[in-house]
Amino acid sequence: MNSLNVFKLKNGKTKLSFLPDYGGKISDLSFDGFDVFRPLSTESIKLLKSAKGGNFPLVPFSNRIKNSKFHFNNTLYKLDENKSVSPHSIHGHGYIGKWSIIDQTPSSALISYSHYPLKAGWPWAYEVKQEINLEKSSCSIRLSIINKSNSSMPIGFGFHPFFNFNDNVILEFDAEREWIGPPESFPNKTQNIKNNFNVKNGANLWKIEKTVCYENFKGNIKINWIDQQKSVTIEVDKIFNHLIVHVPKGGDYFCIEPVSHPTDGFNLAYKKIENIKNRILLPNENISGLMKICFNN
Repeated sequence: MNSLNVFKLKNGKTKLSFLPDYGGKISDLSFDGFDVFRPLSTESIKLLKSAKGGNFPLVPFSNRIKNSKFHFNNTLYKLDENKSVSPHSIHGHGYIGKWSIIDQTPSSALISYSHYPLKAGWPWAYEVKQEINLEKSSCSIRLSIINKSNSSMPIGFGFHPFFNFNDNVILEFDAEREWIGPPESFPNKTQNIKNNFNVKNGANLWKIEKTVCYENFKGNIKINWIDQQKSVTIEVDKIFNHLIVHVPKGGDYFCIEPVSHPTDGFNLAYKKIENIKNRILLPNENISGLMKICFNN
């Protein structure tokens, strides 16, 4: 049993709870009583055992690193593997770390996570700040990362929200390509989009176990829960030009993850596959990106 510190924000009909001690996760987000994120239970929780809800930050990389190894500046680095996806590493460090509250108001919060060199095998020190702001009909989440090391560091980051799949769902977004194969297969080639949720009229989200990764995503998503007559629009900064759409076995939730690089992106960049390039932070350099969720109903 874990005793969790749950902090709550509110602005009008918009409500949010977050867990700084539990990976900086947002445990729930609702508007006018409608759960925008699938709520994460905070009654009894074990780290890494009950994470299928809310939203958590992905930093300093998104999704998997194959065999927990990658090359950067002609050096091979070996990371600690995650038991859930052994022998690989997944989702970085922020989502399992303890965050500190820097500032909080009734409708906003600023929290931070500090990573020390060699923790989990990552040789660089960095700091992440997560800024959450609620407005009366929207929620904004900004991630900012600064390299606290004395050498250059590769960086990837993004968001991992979970949505309720208790309705017929229509998605709308635009992207240029999709990767051939799910993240688990470490795809290394793209193709023309076959799983199309084009912005003209969208399409029904599949109800089978399936994950598709999109490249050159254009930054805007609309989610429509048809029977409940609810919808949200998600806007992200251009840095998040890769999008993952995931439905698990059982299909009681779905994930739409705007991120800054594809699965195993550091190795794809090293091997010069599909023109993928590393983003690099010089010492004391920072990078940031915003996700804004607007409630339409």
